Amino acid sequence: MRRLFKNTALRLFAVVMAALVAGALLSLALRGGSSPITSAVSVVVSPLQGLCARAANGLQDFFSYFRSSAVLRAEIDRQAKEIEEIRARIVEFDSANQKLALYEEFLELKREKPSYQFAEASVIGKDAAGQFRTFTLNRGSSSGIQVNNPVLYGKYLVGLVTKVELTSCTVRTILHPEVNVSVYETLTGEGRVSNTTVELSQEGLCQVAELDRSTAVATGGYICTSGVGEIYPRDLIVGTVLEVIDDSQSLTATAIVLPAADFDALRDVFVLTSFS
Repeated sequence: MRRLFKNTALRLFAVVMAALVAGALLSLALRGGSSPITSAVSVVVSPLQGLCARAANGLQDFFSYFRSSAVLRAEIDRQAKEIEEIRARIVEFDSANQKLALYEEFLELKREKPSYQFAEASVIGKDAAGQFRTFTLNRGSSSGIQVNNPVLYGKYLVGLVTKVELTSCTVRTILHPEVNVSVYETLTGEGRVSNTTVELSQEGLCQVAELDRSTAVATGGYICTSGVGEIYPRDLIVGTVLEVIDDSQSLTATAIVLPAADFDALRDVFVLTSFS
């Protein structure tokens, strides 16, 4: 396309120059006086000169257009680069804000439980094929992490470590059907086990099953770890009760629980390596 524009411009320029030269020669040849021939030539040359002038102006506009287009293209490229830089800064800002929120939660928990020992870790991989929110952290045995260490986001229980390498570890969240947590409801004090099913896990939910049919656990209640079993310390927040469903066959009730931690948004966590 550029070559076509270039060839067209050169041809137009040659035509204009030839016409101007022809007009000049004729004017010089006939300068001596006004004759019928002079008048005839004038009739022919004058429109041609006007045409040549318009063509020259058009040619100038033609090149000005492409000069303007090049300037515009450069400005668009500059603006696009600035936008990318701004986006990168926004991502950094969001990441810093999330980490700040995590540390604020951590410091509050640390003040309440000074005996707790933590290892900070970042999520470096998620099981894309899995459905139970399993993920990998960038800390392992070299950071004092062991199997069955609880994983927290502030006061929220995320899950526990199930596999440890030297510099990484695998975490199963409380949305995994094989993770069982001893819990209690803070208002009533009723204690049971929190777990999940495949169906509930796909919806991002847990359950506290086998509650008494006459349970006082109700929507909005807080479910926390009870400390029974010595894997999880007491009073980590598991989630809130969405609804309580009666089971007419077993004469029990089940509380459906929405976890407090946002597993899809997790980037940084703390692994609880020691508590008393």
